[in-house]
Amino acid sequence: MKIGFFIPEFPGQTHSFFWREMQAIQALFGHETSIVSTRKPPQPVAHEWVAQAHADYLFPVPVPGLLRAGLHLLRHLPRLLRDRDTRALLGNLRLWAMLLMAARLSLHARRAGIDHLHVHSCANAALIAAFCNRLCGLRYSLVLHGPVEDYGPHQPYKWRRAEFVFVITEVLRAQMAERLPEAADKMHVVPMGVDTDRFAPAAAPPAPPPFRWFSCARLNRIKGFETLLDAFARVARSHPDLPWQLFIAGEDEQGGSGYRKTLEARIDAGGLQDRVTLLGAVTQQEVLRNLQISHGFVLASHHEPLGVAYMEAMACALPTIGTDAGGVRELITDGQDGLLVPPQDAEALATALVRIMTAPEEAATLATAGRDRIIADFGAARSAKALGACLSG
Repeated sequence: MKIGFFIPEFPGQTHSFFWREMQAIQALFGHETSIVSTRKPPQPVAHEWVAQAHADYLFPVPVPGLLRAGLHLLRHLPRLLRDRDTRALLGNLRLWAMLLMAARLSLHARRAGIDHLHVHSCANAALIAAFCNRLCGLRYSLVLHGPVEDYGPHQPYKWRRAEFVFVITEVLRAQMAERLPEAADKMHVVPMGVDTDRFAPAAAPPAPPPFRWFSCARLNRIKGFETLLDAFARVARSHPDLPWQLFIAGEDEQGGSGYRKTLEARIDAGGLQDRVTLLGAVTQQEVLRNLQISHGFVLASHHEPLGVAYMEAMACALPTIGTDAGGVRELITDGQDGLLVPPQDAEALATALVRIMTAPEEAATLATAGRDRIIADFGAARSAKALGACLSG
C-alpha cells in the first residue's frame, strides 16, 4: 500500500514526529509513503531530516495545473452536487478554493499511486481530503492533535467519510464522542511518541552546577514563556544564592521579529540577562544535545494537548515540570514521574523549580520514573503500529 501523509505547511518546527512515524510505518509494515502538503511554511526549518523529506505542494498552483484541476473538477461536479451535504457547503464561495485544491489532490494521488491519505490535521487539510474523497473515492483518515475548536468549522462533514480518526488523548476522545456521537466507533486514542533509543540519557552525567534548565517550544504566548520568566525572576529574588541557568529553544512565527521581542524585554525587566539564553530555532539533534547536557526540563504552556517536548525530556531522564492543562496529566502524574503546576501561576512554578533544584534525590526519582513512563507507553512506533493495524483491518 502507498500512504500519502497530508501535512499542512510541511516541514514545520514540530513535524519531527510525523517524519518518525513515516519511517516506522515503512520499517514495520513495508508500506510506501509520500508527503503531500498545502504549501511551504513561511520560515525555513533546520531539522536534519528535512533534506530527505520531499513533499508535493498543492499551492501555489501553476497555470497548467490550475487548468487540469479545473477540468477535473468540472467532470466530477455533477456527482458532487448530488450529495446534499456537499451542495450545502458550496454555498460558501470561499470553499470552492478548497474544492479546487481537492481536485489537484485527486489528480496527484492518481499519478502518485496513493491508496490512502492520512491527514495530520482537522482544519482545512481535512476539508480538502473530504472533498477529494467525494471527487474520486480516495480513502482517508484524520488525526486530531488538539481541541477541535482550533480546527475550524464543518467537522461533521470532515469526519463523516473518514475511515478512522486518531485522537491523541482520552480527554479529546471523550469531548469528540459527546460532540460527534455518530463518529465514536471510528475514534482511536493514539498519542504521539518518541524514539526512546535516540532520546535517552547521555553516557556521562551533566556537568555540576549551575543547574541547567532547558525549555523547548515555538515562541508563542500559548506556551507560557512569560509565566516561565516571571517564575525564574521570583526564584532569583527568593533564592539569590541558588545557581541556575535557563536555555530556551524555539523561534516565533516571524523568524525572531515577533513574540521573541516581548520575551527579550521580559528578560531585561527581570534582570535575567546573565541567566536566560534564547537559542532560536534549533535542529532535532541540537534539541537532543541540550536535553542530554541539562539537569531539568520545564514548559509552562497555557494549554497542551499532550506534549512531545515533555516526552523527549522524560525519555532523556530529566526531572520534568509541566502545567496541569489539556492532556498533560495523561502523560505526567504529579509527584510520581514529574511535577505539574497550574497554568499561568508563576508562584507555583517558582516553588516547583526550587523543589527540583534543592531536592536532588527526589529529582532523580522523578527522572527515572519519567523515562520508564515514556518507554512503557509513548514509544515512537506506537502510532505507526496503530496506523498499520487500522489500514489492514
